[in-house]
Amino acid sequence: MLVTRAMGPGDLDPVFDLQCRAHGADYHEPRVALASRLAHGSGFCLVAELGRRPVAYLLAHPWRGSAPVLHRPLQQDGAADHLFLHDLAVLPEARSTGAGKALVATLVKRTRSVGFGEIRLVAIAGADGYWLRQGWLVIPNARLDRSYGTAAKWMRRRLFG
Repeated sequence: MLVTRAMGPGDLDPVFDLQCRAHGADYHEPRVALASRLAHGSGFCLVAELGRRPVAYLLAHPWRGSAPVLHRPLQQDGAADHLFLHDLAVLPEARSTGAGKALVATLVKRTRSVGFGEIRLVAIAGADGYWLRQGWLVIPNARLDRSYGTAAKWMRRRLFG
């Protein structure tokens, strides 16, 4: 049975390993960068497990302005104007389990409960089609750091009205 739960510091090694299996090498972030996202996003970072084995994770945190640079620890503090969904990764063998959808649904519920009006993300490597089907819309004419690649799309999902 699939279980979603909050991510904790003890999950960083399994999350790092899962990231390396789910993403191409250009998107492998160092542990220190992952740890900073968990520290900034306590309560918004999640793990999905099948039989107590992590098969997917989601990293998200409060943010303002454009997307943070990949591969670097977060530097921003202060008032956020949205929640940033930094990464959703699902092991290839678990992609038919609904883990990704379950993590996103949990994130949306938690984000609404604290009053953020939208969640933003950067879709990379052609993932914008997936996110469009999940209710996100492309933010036109957005400028993103080159660490995301040239085909990346800045996207948002409004949660209220």
